Amino acid sequence: MSDMNLRYQQHHCELTLSEGVAEYRSYLRDIDREAMADGEGSRLILEHDVTHVIFGMDTSLEQEAGLDTWLLFGCQFKWRYLRGYSQLPEIKALYQALMAEGGWRLFLQLYWKCLGLKWRIFRRTRRMSQKWPFQFPEEWLTQPISELRERHGIDILTYEERDTGD
Repeated sequence: MSDMNLRYQQHHCELTLSEGVAEYRSYLRDIDREAMADGEGSRLILEHDVTHVIFGMDTSLEQEAGLDTWLLFGCQFKWRYLRGYSQLPEIKALYQALMAEGGWRLFLQLYWKCLGLKWRIFRRTRRMSQKWPFQFPEEWLTQPISELRERHGIDILTYEERDTGD
């Protein structure tokens, strides 16, 4: 499934947030990535997946770097809670694999390459009417993505604005 076929990446997406997450997880399977699942009593994975959907980002390294900017400047969160995500075994393994592949140089090159993308996202976060709560209310899962974006003043990037040249 190509980037342009993901309905949650359309600004006026009428899917519910839950349907958007299902599409995101289907996309992960389509590109042979494992969709992680939350442990009992946890919503960290769901909440992270929702940020991909609500901000219209896929899982390319470039868009993950962009999602970091949406998260830092466009989300309301507690550092202690968010740190739990980076402590998940699957996330630790991913970071270790990336470090083994390219080390810090890979991260520096990625962030340099994504400066324009990050700047566009930063400017969008400044125009939001309210930050997206990382720990969002459960009932929002049944609401249309477009309504949630409108309520928070989220203006996602177009395909061209997300493109970093790869």
